[in-house]
Amino acid sequence: MNPLKIKIAILIVLVTLCWCVSAGWAQEPSQEAIEKWQQLSEAEKDQLRQKFRKWESLSQNQRDAFRKKVTAFKALPPEERRRIRANFERFQNLSPQQKAALRQKFTHWRNLPLKQKQEMRKLYKKYQNLSPAQKKRLMRRYQQWRELTPEQRQKVRRALRRRNN
Repeated sequence: MNPLKIKIAILIVLVTLCWCVSAGWAQEPSQEAIEKWQQLSEAEKDQLRQKFRKWESLSQNQRDAFRKKVTAFKALPPEERRRIRANFERFQNLSPQQKAALRQKFTHWRNLPLKQKQEMRKLYKKYQNLSPAQKKRLMRRYQQWRELTPEQRQKVRRALRRRNN
């Protein structure tokens, strides 16, 4: 099994265990949990200890929000969970610069007005329905657009408006 998946599974078990202990539902770890812990390397144990300390430092509201996310994740269909894990693994393999750029894009997306998000989703669906040749042509035009100066872009916009009116 993939080491990242093992770590995620163990983290979920630990978070659930912490939640159960804090709720008074569990007093001692199960034999299975003890055996899994014993199978971990010291580095993995240290990593989990750090994550546990981070968990302990969270407020009750933050813990509750995390628990809701875990519950929602578990309720997803298996294929959707696999897709999310694959995206997470891809993100983990990005360089720090790529991660920062992706976070910035995500923040920008999250702050967009709802109407603009809806319009972008609609355009993305249209893009998905294009043939490979149409997609290639569109990407070529986009690259040409990016190479234009702001003045040239404005000129193209005016020409397109005249043509569409």
